[in-house]
Amino acid sequence: MSMTINGAPVPVGGAKKPGFSRTVLVIAILVVVVGAVVAIVAGSLFLGPSLSVTKKNFTPYTTPVSQSSSNPSSMTVSNTNGGVTTSTWSQAYLMINGTVTARGFGSSPDVITFVESNSSGSIVFQAIFPVSSSFFFGATYTVDIHVYEPASYQFNTVQIVTVNGDLQISSISATSLTITDTNGAITASGITATSTTVTDTNGSINLTCAACGSATVTMTNGSVTMDLSTLSLSGSYVVTTTNGNVNLILPAVASFKITPNTTNGTISSTGLGVQLTNHATATVGTGSAVVNLATTNGSITVTGK
Repeated sequence: MSMTINGAPVPVGGAKKPGFSRTVLVIAILVVVVGAVVAIVAGSLFLGPSLSVTKKNFTPYTTPVSQSSSNPSSMTVSNTNGGVTTSTWSQAYLMINGTVTARGFGSSPDVITFVESNSSGSIVFQAIFPVSSSFFFGATYTVDIHVYEPASYQFNTVQIVTVNGDLQISSISATSLTITDTNGAITASGITATSTTVTDTNGSINLTCAACGSATVTMTNGSVTMDLSTLSLSGSYVVTTTNGNVNLILPAVASFKITPNTTNGTISSTGLGVQLTNHATATVGTGSAVVNLATTNGSITVTGK
């Protein structure tokens, strides 16, 4: 139906607007494109790593250790994503091997490189990760490192570091031992060192000393267990955590002064011959060594063996 104005027919209801149809079409295209991008990103992030996993053993690194008792070798092993395990073996040299795991579409174990050096007895092994991964394909990498050191070898300094992963350290002997983690559990057993420092942020620490001249253990979120077979006469043994329990096992016949401190928790002890009290120092024997235990949210248990 139409009407005539000045001799020209005009449709009833007014003229159609072609621009409106184009706007609707553009909006529809944008919705489809955004939806497709979201689907690709979600699929690559959540499904990509599980659908594409590649593992590869990296080439073992072998190097001699100094045979000079006056100038023993030092060792630094550094990782970012993945664990480090150490153990002894019967060979007279040190070997490091392990596995690279690549997850995500387009990822490859070959992008992981390694720093390997031995300069005048200072051994360094470090896993180097890519600066950034492809966002759309969610590529992630982990490196699991295994260190084999000569049995009964006495290092000068040893540093074992990772950011995301567990550390399992066994039977290391050194003048100075430093173990550092950020997100993961630390288990160190059979440790012989003049000075031992263990630090973690999120996880747990379990340290067993065959002979630690001194030990400083620091945790933020997690519990700490320290087992001392002997105490040095002039040794200092400090355990600190913020959120977690502290469990100390030490020789009942040792001589030491011990001070437990907790804000929200209890203090308990067995086998010491003295009763421990929160925020108070107790003396066992001649009290030659110093033991300080502290937690904010957790309990402290001390056991004499």
